[in-house]
Amino acid sequence: MLDYFVLAVLLLPAAFWWSSFHAREAARRAARRHCEAQGAQFLDDSVALTRLRVQREVTGRLAFYREYRFEFSNDGEDRFAGQIRLIGRRVLGVDGLWQALH
Repeated sequence: MLDYFVLAVLLLPAAFWWSSFHAREAARRAARRHCEAQGAQFLDDSVALTRLRVQREVTGRLAFYREYRFEFSNDGEDRFAGQIRLIGRRVLGVDGLWQALH
C-alpha cells in the first residue's frame, strides 16, 4: 500500500506539470491568433499565469481554470495587457484586446 502512495506522490506533480505545460501552450497560441486577427503585435511570445483554481466544466467534470496575461502592441511602441481564460486546455475567451486598439 505504501508503494502506491509513493507512486501517487511522484506522479501527481508530474501530471500537474504536464497539464500546465499544455494549457500554457494553448493560451500562447490563442493570444497569437487573436493579436494577428486584430492586426496587433504579440509581444515577447509569452503568457504568464495569473490565476489558478479548480472548477467544474460544463460536463460536470473537475478541471483547472486558468487565467493568463499577455502583452501586445498596435504600433510597436506602446504595450497593452490582455487576458486569456481557459478551463483545461479549452480557451473560454480573450479580454482586453479590443478596448485598447479602438
